[in-house]
Formats: sequence, C-alpha cells, structure tokens
Amino acid sequence: DGAAILDAWVLDHGLAFAACAVTEASSIALGPAPRTATPGPDGVIRLVAYAGSGHGGWRGEIRRMTSEEHFGVNQWIAADPVLKRLRALLAAAPDADYRDAVARLSAHRGDDLRRRTAAYLVPTETAWVDESLNHPSSGLLDQEHVVCSLSSGAHVGRIGWIPPTPAVLGTLLDGLGTDAVPLLDQALGYPGRNADETRPIVRRALLELADERIFSILLDHLGDKGGPAALREAVERHPVHALRALAPLADNGTTRGLRAAGLLRGLLYAEPGLAETLPSGSVEALLPRPAVPDCDDLPDVLAGRPARSAKADWADPALLPRILTRGGDRALPANATRCLLHLLAKKAPEVAEVREFCDRHSLAEFSWALFQHWYAFGSPTRHNWALAQLGLIGDDTTVRRLSPLIKIWPGEGGTGRATAALDVLAGIGSDVALTHLFELTRRGRYKGLKAKAVQKIDEIAAARGITPDELADRAVPDFGLDDQGTLVLDYGPRRFTVTFDEQLAPLVVAQNGKVRKSAPKPGPKDDPALAPAAYALFTGLKKDLRTIADQEIKRLELAMITRRSWTPDDFHALFVAHPLLGHIARRLVWITDGGASFRVAEDDTYADVGDDLFTPAPDARVGIAHPILLDDDLDAWAELFADYEILQPFAQLGRPVYRLTDDERAAHRLARVEGLVLSYGKARGHSQGRWESVDADGEFAGGWLARRDPAGRYVVADLSPGLYHYMYGEGEDQKINALWAGPAPAHSPKDTVPLGEVDPVTMSEAVHDLVRSAS
Repeated sequence: DGAAILDAWVLDHGLAFAACAVTEASSIALGPAPRTATPGPDGVIRLVAYAGSGHGGWRGEIRRMTSEEHFGVNQWIAADPVLKRLRALLAAAPDADYRDAVARLSAHRGDDLRRRTAAYLVPTETAWVDESLNHPSSGLLDQEHVVCSLSSGAHVGRIGWIPPTPAVLGTLLDGLGTDAVPLLDQALGYPGRNADETRPIVRRALLELADERIFSILLDHLGDKGGPAALREAVERHPVHALRALAPLADNGTTRGLRAAGLLRGLLYAEPGLAETLPSGSVEALLPRPAVPDCDDLPDVLAGRPARSAKADWADPALLPRILTRGGDRALPANATRCLLHLLAKKAPEVAEVREFCDRHSLAEFSWALFQHWYAFGSPTRHNWALAQLGLIGDDTTVRRLSPLIKIWPGEGGTGRATAALDVLAGIGSDVALTHLFELTRRGRYKGLKAKAVQKIDEIAAARGITPDELADRAVPDFGLDDQGTLVLDYGPRRFTVTFDEQLAPLVVAQNGKVRKSAPKPGPKDDPALAPAAYALFTGLKKDLRTIADQEIKRLELAMITRRSWTPDDFHALFVAHPLLGHIARRLVWITDGGASFRVAEDDTYADVGDDLFTPAPDARVGIAHPILLDDDLDAWAELFADYEILQPFAQLGRPVYRLTDDERAAHRLARVEGLVLSYGKARGHSQGRWESVDADGEFAGGWLARRDPAGRYVVADLSPGLYHYMYGEGEDQKINALWAGPAPAHSPKDTVPLGEVDPVTMSEAVHDLVRSAS
C-alpha cells in the first residue's frame, strides 16, 4: 500500500524526506529498459513493456526511467493517490515545514520526470512549473497533474486540454483565480457524448469568478442546456461585473445585444443605483422611468385581480417599464399590467381596448422590454407569445429594432423564430412595417426566409384586394414630412430644414443656406429639450432611409423596365403628392400609354419637352418612360434635364438603348448576340434576378435564360453547356447559342415568333444585359 508507506516515511523521517523519496521514486522503474521503438518490416511500431513478476533474469533490477519511455512499471510507491495525498499534506503543513521541503526538493530534480513531479507537489514554485511545461507529459504524471500544477497566468497559453472534473477545476481556480477564464472558456466548448455532463461543471467553475469575461462566454453558450439559468445566476452573483460587461453590448442590433439588454434591464430595475458605476447615459434607456401615480379609472379588461397562469406569471411587472395612459400622467397599476400580460399570452381581441386606453409609445416600450426579458431567459418556446405580442402592441420603433434580428436568426438556427417575426411585422401593419417586410423579400442571405416574406406580402395584398405591387405603392412611409417634402428641425435658437437629393439621402439646410449631410449635435446654446429631440428625429429618419431609399429607387427602375402604369389620379397621389417619393418623381420623365412624355415641375404641375403645361387625359395610363419609347424626344429631354441640373435617381435618359433593325424585327433569332460568352457567375446571377431558368414544373432548368415581356412572350437565350455544368462551385463559361422569342422557354427554339412582336423595352433590356455581361 503506497499510501501506508508514505505515512510511515512522514512519521519516521518527516514531510521533506517523504517528498524527496516520492520524487525519486517517480523516475525509478524495475526491470530492463524497453526495447527501442522502431518500425518492423511491415512499418508498424510495436512497443514492448514489462509487467508483473517478470521472467528470466530481470527480477530485482532497478533503473532510472527516461521521458521517452511509454510505460512505467511497478510505480505503486509514487502512484496517483500517493502523489495527491502528499501534495495535500504539503499544502496543510506549517510554513517552516513547507519551506524545508521546497529547499530539499531542489536537490532532487535531476531529470524531466522528477522535475515534473516536484512542480506538481509544490506548485508555488512557478519557475519549476515553467520548466516542467517545456517537456511533454510523460511517465507518472498525466494532464490532470499538469493542470493542477499551474499557479500563474503565464502558464495558461501553454496548456491545451484540461480534464473538466470538479477536483481539477477546483484546483485550477485555487491556483489561477480569474486567470483560469480562457481555459474554462475552452473547456465549455468541448464536444462529445459527455458534454451534457461536463458543461454544468465548467459553468459552475465560471460562476465562482468575479470577472467581466465570463458573461461573454456564457452568452456564447446560451443555447446549451442550462445556459440561460447559468447566465442569470452570474448576473445575480456578480452584478457590477455584469453591468460593465453587458452595457457595451446592449441593443446593438445583434441577438447577443438583445439578451444583454434584457438582463441589464432586470438588473437595473432591481438595483437602479448600479448605473452610477457606468459613464453617464450609457444605460439610460434601460433604467426605470420616474414614478407616475396609478390610474384608478381602468377599463373592464384591466380591472380586477388576474388569475394565476404559468404561461404569463414568469413576466414580473416590477422588472418592466410602467405603461402610461393616453394622457401620460397616470400609469397602469401592477395588477392591471398582469391582466394585460394574460391578455397578450392568450392573444385576446380585448388587447385592442388596451391600445386605445394607453399611450402607444409607452405600450410599445413595455412590449419590447417584455420581449427582451423573454429572450434573456433563453427564449423558451412555451412562451413564444412574448414574440407574437410585439405584433399586438408594437409600433414602428419595434419594427426598426426587430428587422435586423429577423435577418440574423436563420443563421443562428432560428428560422422558425424569424418566420414568426414576419407575422409580427404584418400584425403591426404600418407603412414602415410593410416597407421592412418588402425589404426582406428582396434582400437577405436566406432563400427560405425571403420566400416566407413574399408569401406574407401576398397574403396582406390579397386581404386588401390589391396586388403586391399596388401594396408596395401604398406602403411607402411619409416620415412626417410636410407637403413640400421637407422636415424642420427646431433647436430653439437655430432651425434647420431637411430635404433630399436624387438618392433620397437627407440634406440639412441651415438658415443661412449652408447645406450639410447630417444634423449638428445640440450645443450649449440650444434649447435643452427641443434640440436633443430634433437631433434624435433626424437620426431616426436617416436610419430609416438607409432601408427604404435604395429599395424604392430600385422598385421604380423595375417599374420602368416592366412598364407598370397608373391612372392619373393614382400617379398623382402615390408619387407627385407623396412627401418622400415626390423628390424622385420630379427627377424622372413620365409617359402616357398614348406616347406623350412629360415631367413633374417644382410646383407639382406637369410640363412637356417644350416646357409647356401638360395634362394627361383622364382615361390615360401613366408610366416611367424608358428611353427607347422617347424616340426623337430623347435628346431634347436629356438637354432639358442638363440645363435644369436635374440629377436622376437611376439611369433613365442616359440608359443604353438597343433598337432592332427592320431585318432583326422580322427575324426569329437575334444574330448579334449569338456567340457571346458570359462568365458562369454572371449567367447564374441573371437566373436569380430579372431573368429566370425554371421549367414548367418549377424546377431549375439551367439550359436557358428567359425574360418575360408584359404581353406574356418570352425572350430566351439558349446556353451551352448550361448552368448545371459546374464542378466544386466554379462553373464553366456560358456561350449564347441562340436568342429567340416564343410563348414559353425551352431548351431549343420552339414556336418562335418574329422578334419585332416582343415589347421593345423588354428586348432592349435583354440585349443590354447580355452585351454588358459578356464584355
């Protein structure tokens, strides 16, 4: 029994002697040295070890082991339990006995094995630990002993795997303290079948450390079983460190920021004084608002004592913003807020009464805080109503906060949550909400989400009895602009007017006429209430325009290409009189279905190319003029716009035009593009844009690119070898074998019609795309 021998050494000879004896024993082996590990004839290395009582001739041999040996023999005197017991005795020894042991051990560190053993026994000797880490683990000591030897943050970068057991992690914390954080971070990510067993041990170790870094680690692993509970416990145990770690992340447009904000709000509502440890204003949005008296005149749906329900009782009104009534001078009492929570959990129609009774902005802020709180809890699916309720009492600010998250969630395994959030946007239903919903149909990395957004738009349009395009026309926000399409920013002694350039980028005009791209920050001479509000108004407008401007300009360019048209009344209401789109309408040339072209003047009247007053017929259709339709007036329009210095939002008057010759109009194939070669990437891009490559069954065809004109005819470019011929993501160049027109696309010309029967705008755009892509 090695432990008994150790105790005898300690009793008979003292602790220092026992430490030296065990250290010497750690490099002693019985029996002859193992054969050299060399490959055999078959290339296999066979290791030879001696064990047991042995045979023939080596019984009783004693020798020093080397660090190159793979197996130790008869090390029962210095086995693992003996080492751990000796280390415990040394740790508990009086200082004088400990120093004596260290001094005497210094003479017994003659080789790698003994140096490593000595470093384990007295880890306070950091130089010994440094030296032992220079050699790989071998002989008696394994990785557990190495990890338990660490006593300095400088050692952390030299350690790979750590055994995630309670004993090892406890020893690691004792030796390194907060310097152990990187190793625990690494251990929390270990994969394998035992991960569900080891991760709670690692999380428990992290919770013992008062260090800001643990919050980022726990946020990264919030999806693990037990992750949300561990993060909440960390916040409760180390509130100051939590505040400093989470405040920079809060509401930064990411899922981490959303969780951080939810945790911080709960923390600050429980202990508002913690905010004083941070720079002024850094968490102001998450602090409780000044107290307001309770409202005692409640509607019936909010009166009475709410029933208990596990579905809603997890949300504590004390940790959420108070909801103001319409007048803003009273707030819902706690019981009324609980009643509202139960209504929201049931998605009850009575919520509409609450919307009418309460201040909408206050209600929306409560709604978002509730959503944050749910997300910080790990977004449990049994409480998914916390997301759905945003569509019941949220507002445009909710839309702006939610849209970036919808784009992120599918990449984090949250496709279902992103899809549910589309219902939220539809439920809010404002122009801003629909604008963001349209944006999701056109942009984004995830095709499934884009398809769901398109489906939602179709549903909304069908419910209103209009087409998706008509819905898009009517869903452009006016952002509070006046009839002239401007916005006044009132700073008190200073006033600025916001107008827009050809890309709908806001321009700020001072009273002296100076133009700048951004609103100035409030100064000491500005009104302390008006100036910050005006600056915040402009900041929100600029943020919204980043979403909508490019989207609307591209939508109108597509309307020109597809030859959409409107009645004169709709044209005036949707474009000319619209406070935002009016800035675009005045920079384009418009055309009636009879071929009469005109522009919108600064006073919103219409003028023809001769600058004479123009009025479209009541039964006319008005569209954006493609330059191929302007014929001889094209140059005159270009000159007029140049004279007036009118910049256009997209290429209209300067757009390349491809007209068919008389012979080409009569032909069934367009010879001028046959033989052009497109790179695979550009051809594939066309198939996902204004062209298509889909067969009658809705499957990807790849052998052609097809473009549909307003009458339903297709311009078809036959490709060789086809878009399905590629290897490892890099496809072959695509040659255009033929370009023809017919009622439906096919692999080869079929039921072709003369090219002159195709809409000239569609044909010009098709040729332009192919020629440009081949250049």
